[in-house]
Amino acid sequence: MPATDGKKGPANRPKVVFAGKMGGLLNVKYAFLQAVAADYGFAPLLAADPDDDHKLLRESGLPVLARCTPADVADAAAIVLDDFVDNTALKQFPLPRVPVIQLWHGVPLKKIGFPEISSAVNMTPEKAARLTRLYSGYASVPSTSPWMTEQLFSGVFQAEAFPELGFARNDVLLRAPGRNDMLGVDVDLYAHVARHRKAGGKVVVYMPTFRDTGGSFLEDGVIDPMVINAFCARHDILFLAKFHHSIRVDSFRKLPGFCVYNSGCDIYPLLPMADALITDYSSIYFDFMLLDKPLIFFPYDKEKYISRDRELFYDYASMTPGLHVRSQEELVSAILRTAMHGDDPHAAARRSLRDTVFARVDALSAHRVCNHIKDLVTSNKEC
Repeated sequence: MPATDGKKGPANRPKVVFAGKMGGLLNVKYAFLQAVAADYGFAPLLAADPDDDHKLLRESGLPVLARCTPADVADAAAIVLDDFVDNTALKQFPLPRVPVIQLWHGVPLKKIGFPEISSAVNMTPEKAARLTRLYSGYASVPSTSPWMTEQLFSGVFQAEAFPELGFARNDVLLRAPGRNDMLGVDVDLYAHVARHRKAGGKVVVYMPTFRDTGGSFLEDGVIDPMVINAFCARHDILFLAKFHHSIRVDSFRKLPGFCVYNSGCDIYPLLPMADALITDYSSIYFDFMLLDKPLIFFPYDKEKYISRDRELFYDYASMTPGLHVRSQEELVSAILRTAMHGDDPHAAARRSLRDTVFARVDALSAHRVCNHIKDLVTSNKEC
């Protein structure tokens, strides 16, 4: 499909505007790429941040809206998001009265949406009013399984439907990445990880979530990157860390064993090369379960996090099938146990939770999402 500034869709097809980033929350990225790759009866356009993705998309011949204006979306037949509209190129726009599909960006462990509004933790009337607006008004919020719909998504969002389609971004975990999948990926670090794996080295990925009230592994002094670097050098392990964009770790970017992945880049094509994932309260671990590899949970500040940052939907221990560690010493021991020695004591519990959270384990979620968008556009047109 040729690049366009998207005033009209080709052949007068209904225009569907996707708003997201190539290295952002990613369900929009992979759904958009699927919509471009196949014929779903609508014209997909990505409303991109001109400073981040516009040039990249134009050079790849993909249909992109640059410096998006209200006129660009006024004739849209549907809007597709994976974040709040305030965090996209459509922020502040009066959106047309068309279906808005919220692809969201993960299975929530921490409370979000209306359950968070009802929580006493870190909540103000102003925040509650904003969250009420942002979690409301959707035509659909795709879910991943009946359990997810009933237990979580239907209570988190106000939406007309919760179709169980899966997350588009997870497709690349279950198939080889294509050329366009690599848009927004740190391709140099991808190649470095691939070479390390080919040479027989091990890879662990560390992806902690952010703290609403501040703090990080650096500020809290729980991990010394120099110690992790030396440990990994001894054991031929690559420790690949991706942090929230608010955490500044520039001084550690060039360590050979402690690699920092750009927070604005897509890491999903790299995840299948990991031997284990380390996280805390991030939804990334649910997606990683699709790879059937060990999880290490590092909730070093659990008591503070639950009491000051976010309440959790469920008891932490019951929803985190993996090794639990609270210190750097315990962490390196868990890395040796899982990545180096292949010990996976929580495999059965992890697979059970995976099958509860994901009704389908395949690489067809983006295809189902695009068919769903087509159906919404068609039914809305007929009304």
